Amino acid sequence: ALGDQYKGDNIDQTPTVPADEQLAPAEEEVIEEAPAEGVYTGLKKIGSGGQIGADQAGLEVGQELGLETGGTAPPGWVTTTGPDPDLLQSFGLVEGESDPKIYRKRTIKNVEDHDGTVIFGNVKSPGSMLTLSAARKANKPVIQNPTAEELRDWMAENNIESLNVAGNRKIDKESVKAVIREAVGLQEAPATAVKPVDPSDIVD
Repeated sequence: ALGDQYKGDNIDQTPTVPADEQLAPAEEEVIEEAPAEGVYTGLKKIGSGGQIGADQAGLEVGQELGLETGGTAPPGWVTTTGPDPDLLQSFGLVEGESDPKIYRKRTIKNVEDHDGTVIFGNVKSPGSMLTLSAARKANKPVIQNPTAEELRDWMAENNIESLNVAGNRKIDKESVKAVIREAVGLQEAPATAVKPVDPSDIVD
């Protein structure tokens, strides 16, 4: 019949492609965001001995940056302003072993327990000289009064994941923080090198 001749007119005539020849759906390209240029992203921890000044500046900026903080405090949780166990424990510090010189053992241990040490302030002070000596004996990298760029490059060259922050007590904490912040990319204004404090101010 005439109608039978046109039964296939409404049938889908799209050719069938074998399953093994079909193209897979295009995958969405995933683009990983690269770290910003001029920053160091490998730092995971900032530690110190917890003294006022440079030590506490390092711990404070570490918490601001969301990094792990810690270190070894002097026996009795001693600071220049008196024992402060609550503050130092809030930074993750542990109390150091008994030491007749109070600060010596904890200074050496903090150098040994971290990948590298940065010293801010007068490097001729007794405390800084001890830190330098401990770093040499432990074969640990150390940098003195760096700019943010110098600190960043030094951390990258030495693969620093844990940074010991040391230095003088009477120092501008904000200048220390600015250098560290900028080195890891969280400081808008350029930070300059921290100038050594007046030697007459050195008490450690």
